[in-house]
Amino acid sequence: MFHISILMQLFLSAAVASWSVLYSPKSICVFESSSVEFSCSFDFLYGRIVTSKWFKPRAYEKQDGSQEGRFVYHSNPAEIHKRYKNRTTFANQDRNCSLTLHNVSKKDIGRYFFRFETQYQFGKFTGSNGIDLNVAGLPFGVTVNTQKTNGEVYEGDSVTLRCSTENCTPRKGPFVWFKNGLLLPQATEQEFTFSSVSHQDFGNYSCGLNNSDRTATNETLLDVRYSPKNVQITIFPSGEIEEGDSVTLKCISNANPALTNYTWFKISDTNVSYVGYDSKRILRTVDQKDAGRYFCVAMNDMGSQSSTVIELKVKVHDRPHFLLFTMAALLFGIALTLIIFGLMKRRKQFISKKQFTEKTTTVTFTEEVYENLKKSLQFEENVTNLIYADLMLPPSSSDRPRHNSQEDSTVIYSIPKNKEDH
Repeated sequence: MFHISILMQLFLSAAVASWSVLYSPKSICVFESSSVEFSCSFDFLYGRIVTSKWFKPRAYEKQDGSQEGRFVYHSNPAEIHKRYKNRTTFANQDRNCSLTLHNVSKKDIGRYFFRFETQYQFGKFTGSNGIDLNVAGLPFGVTVNTQKTNGEVYEGDSVTLRCSTENCTPRKGPFVWFKNGLLLPQATEQEFTFSSVSHQDFGNYSCGLNNSDRTATNETLLDVRYSPKNVQITIFPSGEIEEGDSVTLKCISNANPALTNYTWFKISDTNVSYVGYDSKRILRTVDQKDAGRYFCVAMNDMGSQSSTVIELKVKVHDRPHFLLFTMAALLFGIALTLIIFGLMKRRKQFISKKQFTEKTTTVTFTEEVYENLKKSLQFEENVTNLIYADLMLPPSSSDRPRHNSQEDSTVIYSIPKNKEDH
């Protein structure tokens, strides 16, 4: 009996050596909240399966399958760890040991093994290596890889952009790439390579999976450093410029890093003269001496570039018509002044004459009355009787002030009468 037992153990050991478990794939990356399938098949020579189980060793346990850790699936449901209850589906088919894990989270990251057991003491087998599960953390991001150790990208460098998520990147169909929010149809791989990057490639890039509901993404700037490009001058206001206008010349350019220096030049005949150093040249009251051809030179840390030459034309005022208009306005003003002065003088003369006339009339009338009275008094000595009469003077039409009401307006005159007249 002892010999038979030894022979039986040797036979079983040889038989178990031919048993197998195959996993596919060796590692898997999935998004959170998704489902993952661990594809598995196994084989054995004899006996019948009494126990099937999937387990995940804890972080501090051996990761070679020798320590079972937590049971993700077990033929006896009571053995399943609470974290995995009602989250798995086992194929439960002959020699098919595939397992589907639902609602995956980052806590599920780790290595998973399948083990089957027969009714025999030595009829047990665990598939080695297992399957590594990793969980991708959104959003997608773009990493920039360049030849420069400092990470800076210069025009002409070879640059590779890689689309990925935290921990790992699931592969479920082609990738999509965007530059400044616009789709790049030529880019469909996880990596997007520029063999010689240009200043035109400067921009914000993002990526994701095509036809996926989990393509949330962050933008990453491809910061291509380059010298000034497309340097040009703008004139404001545009259109016809006349003498006396205010004009602004502005030097503009594309550059990275930003422009640090500007230089302005003016071409007069064959002479080129320096006229400024700012991004803008402001001519507040333009005249003929400002007319001419201008160009600017823009500079940054990467280099410099000159603008094209632009001509500033200044329109001259039509001087004959202008002088004529000025003379006419001046003459009109003088004539208007003379007319007003003449009218004021005539009015003054009229007032003075009126006052003089009234004064002269009053004085003459009074003098005549008293002169007659004087002559009559020369015969006073011959007068024995006087005849008195009331003389009522008509009211004066002059503006002289009237006598007080206490004074009588009646003047009494006497006429001498000779004695013979009795």
